[in-house]
Formats: sequence, C-alpha cells, structure tokens
Amino acid sequence: MTGASSGIGEALAYEYAAQDAILGLVARRKDPLLILKKKLAKEVNIYTADVRDRNALRIAAEDFIGKYGAPDVVIASAGVSSGTLTESESDMDVFQAVLDINLVGMMNTFQPFVLPMKKNNYGS
Repeated sequence: MTGASSGIGEALAYEYAAQDAILGLVARRKDPLLILKKKLAKEVNIYTADVRDRNALRIAAEDFIGKYGAPDVVIASAGVSSGTLTESESDMDVFQAVLDINLVGMMNTFQPFVLPMKKNNYGS
C-alpha cells in the first residue's frame, strides 16, 4: 500500500490491520512509517520509497512477495493535489509532478504484482 504515512493510506492501514492482514506499507518518509508500524502492532513491513521510483517499488514488491507470496490486494493511495491554473510556465512543472505521482506512480505500484497475482489466479 503506497501513501501509507498519512491520509487515506494511513487510514486504510489501520482498517486492514484490524482485519489481521499482513501489510506492506510504502511511503517517502520513514519516520511516520515507523510510528505507524509501532501503533499497528501487527505484521507490518515498511518500505521507504517514492512512487516515481519504479526500481525502488520493484525491490519492495520483490521483498514482500519473497516473504509472503503474491498479495490478495494492492492499494495505490499515494497522491498529491495542486491548485495551479496553467497560467504560467512554472505551473506545467507542477502538473507534471502531479501526473508523475498520481498516474505513473500508480502504474509503478501495480506493475511488479500483476504477473505474480495472475499466476496465482487471484488478487485485486
């Protein structure tokens, strides 16, 4: 689950932990992940990575799959928002970052899990 250090991702981590799920939590900031892991007191694996870093997400996925096999569920909840209006050239850099995190980051999150999940004929 990406975006696990705050917001929707953090809330989902609590919900899944309450159901005794084995969690793989990803976020850019390590300290909030460590705090969350301690609060959950369940089987929690944390990975510090930026969703724009495809290789880092692949490494995290391979580690998780190596320990537990393909997961039943993969959640891409990392995301950002911005209120720019495209009036200036610098707004385009902001929009590019939003797309890189919200769209490409989602694809980077799911990709390492697709084949293992298909192989096992399950997952969502």
